[in-house]
Amino acid sequence: MSEVTSNKIQHIWCSAAITKKMEDVLVQFICNQAQSSERISEYIVYLSTLGGSPLSAVNLYNFIKSIPQKTTVYNMGNVSSAGVPFFLGFQNRIGVPDCSFMIHQTTLPRTALPEQFNVFDLDTQKETLLSADETTQKIIQKETARKGTRTLKLSAIKKAFQNTTTYTSIDAQKYGFINKIELPILPENGVIYLTDQYLSTLPG
Repeated sequence: MSEVTSNKIQHIWCSAAITKKMEDVLVQFICNQAQSSERISEYIVYLSTLGGSPLSAVNLYNFIKSIPQKTTVYNMGNVSSAGVPFFLGFQNRIGVPDCSFMIHQTTLPRTALPEQFNVFDLDTQKETLLSADETTQKIIQKETARKGTRTLKLSAIKKAFQNTTTYTSIDAQKYGFINKIELPILPENGVIYLTDQYLSTLPG
């Protein structure tokens, strides 16, 4: 039997789009660590993303909330769109000075529709978009209500989605996206980098 090492904090720099590949790589990395002899007591993620897949974002939100380790996330500049529910899955949420969060209605690529499509196809995609919006809005309402000094009602969140709204660091703290505003000090070594450039080197 392998000997379990002492607890350590795992630092992850994440500046990638929220995609199925990004989701799979991050989940696999954390799950593999759980099976190794190295015991992780906390994951600290330094996040900056323009968003991506709302489905992967919700999957990551639920995954982060399900792991037993302490979790901390920093908004390192901008967290937008699908990055927001992923960010809100962490226990301790921090923003650097002048960071921002942007939310908007869910969009789908043109390839989501076949070359030839009918009313049924349009209705199906419309329901998909509405469902993704509703799920994300409920996550925002639930997670910000626990930490903010001012409550974001669901009606206000829906309006913010329709208008494409950006929250500055001050507003983000007031409404509960973040606990506090603070610039982190990254360790000199031991940081895992999850970037679009790195993901492009992987198969799939």
